Amino acid sequence: MSRVLIIDDSSGSARTFAAALAQSELELRIAPWSATAAQTAAEFEPALVVLCLCGGASSGARRCAELRAEPALDGVPLLVAAEADEQDELARCLELGADDALVLPVHPRIAAVRILSLARAKAERETQAELARAAEQGQAAFRTTVDALRRSTEAMEHTERRKRYLETHDALTGLANRAYFREFTRRTMNYARRYGHTLAVLVINLDHFDRVNENLGHATGDQLLQSVARRLKACVRGSDIVARFGGDEFGVVLTSLSGRDDAGVVARKILDAVAQAHEVADGEIYVTPSIGVSIYPTDGDDPDALLRSADVALHRVKEEARGQAQFYSAEMRGGSFERMQLEVMLREALLRNEFSLYYQPQVDVGKRALVGAEALIRWQHPERGMIPPGDFITLAEASGLIEPIGEWVLRTACAQKKAWERAGLGDFPISVNVSRRQFRASALPEKIAEILRETGLDPHHLELEITENALIEDVQQTQSALRRVRDLGVGVAIDDFGTGYSSLAVLGQFPASALKIDQAFVRDIGNDPARAAITRAVLAVADELGLDVMAEGVETREERDLLVELGCERMQGYLFGRPVPVEEFERLLTEGGDLPD
Repeated sequence: MSRVLIIDDSSGSARTFAAALAQSELELRIAPWSATAAQTAAEFEPALVVLCLCGGASSGARRCAELRAEPALDGVPLLVAAEADEQDELARCLELGADDALVLPVHPRIAAVRILSLARAKAERETQAELARAAEQGQAAFRTTVDALRRSTEAMEHTERRKRYLETHDALTGLANRAYFREFTRRTMNYARRYGHTLAVLVINLDHFDRVNENLGHATGDQLLQSVARRLKACVRGSDIVARFGGDEFGVVLTSLSGRDDAGVVARKILDAVAQAHEVADGEIYVTPSIGVSIYPTDGDDPDALLRSADVALHRVKEEARGQAQFYSAEMRGGSFERMQLEVMLREALLRNEFSLYYQPQVDVGKRALVGAEALIRWQHPERGMIPPGDFITLAEASGLIEPIGEWVLRTACAQKKAWERAGLGDFPISVNVSRRQFRASALPEKIAEILRETGLDPHHLELEITENALIEDVQQTQSALRRVRDLGVGVAIDDFGTGYSSLAVLGQFPASALKIDQAFVRDIGNDPARAAITRAVLAVADELGLDVMAEGVETREERDLLVELGCERMQGYLFGRPVPVEEFERLLTEGGDLPD
């Protein structure tokens, strides 16, 4: 029910209006004017206000202005009533915002019609406003629904596209995955078969990648994989494809080749590109790839056959010499049987005394003197002749035979060194390589102590060489094992330094006595200022830590002179002598020998 407020000081006019509206459904309230009349009117929440002006009053316009200024009465119709002699006041009220005016006396029916018309007009305006608001809300809801549907559709389409993408691509690197690689190879082989083209499949594996994850974390490993992926793509043409099979294994298909040599060119390009430093969040990482290569049509007539052939070639290169590329050959198929035969022969070699030790001199070029010797194992098979260490050391590690073989090497080297001492042939330490598997054995310090007791060798005349990568696999275990070895008085040299993923900062963590800079780091040092700078830094840090430094694999006078210039005078390499049997080394000790000028 709508409310009507009648403001009248005399109540006479109010009664007239009340009587006129008696039959309406309006709720009436009559109130006199007061200082708070506008506020009281607002609290009543009327649909219409009737302001009756008293005869002779000159404040009607002011009262009208106060009502119109009340925010709560904004939009509420205001009807002003006054007698004929107050029409000027009525006019001023209309000018101030009154909606209508009545001149009193007025016929009750006219008054009723005018008041009801204003009330209905307000109700209609409110209804229209409500409808407009409802329409706007409906439109807003519609727009929201449409936007939600659009976003949902886009999200579904994105999800579907992502799903289709991941069905054929690797999420980490964005490269093709194995399934897409296989399908691409199938289509490319069909084309090559039709037009007589040659294509190549390369399977690429990163050497020792597991150590990156173990020592630097999987996040760094992922950054390295992404960097390798970018470099692989940069090495091939747009018509070729690069894929990641999983882990650190990648595949490449080279299309429309003129011959086998083209694949070799790309393989060498990949070897060089991947071997360069990779920028990661923690600094730089170096990694080398091993590559197996198969050629269509000679090495397989379907994608799976080509992949198998490339895998066989990859395994061969990882067994013999990592960081290289190897083409598949039919003779490799017998590799598994060959390895089985080799393992059997390896087990018999210890019993048959087929192993021997060769010794390579270690020199101080400043003093021009022999300062040590490294004991290196050789295998003389009665039927196959001399078998290179690279052919059996990896197999010995994998089969567990490295432990008894390593113990034999350690015992034989210590016994030989003691024999030389008894013969008065030099006061220098003997260096023996210890494998990763031996080093992990908890009883290694006890075994070393036992051999030293049996042979009578002074512990200070024995130095164990442990590769950098073996040391950083488990730092806590490494530190504990090294301390136990060092407590015996035995020296420990970090071998192949510069080839792993550690940094100069880790040198201080290990109780080593020396380090050996790897041959790959020394090679061509004169043409690589960065290698020279790093070698100088290694020497400086080693000097601060009290570590002896020896450079391995020195083969030229230029390398020797540059190393001396950098501050390294202890060296080992073909320039000073190749590994030789015990008899030849004894002649060197007995007769002496001049170092190269």
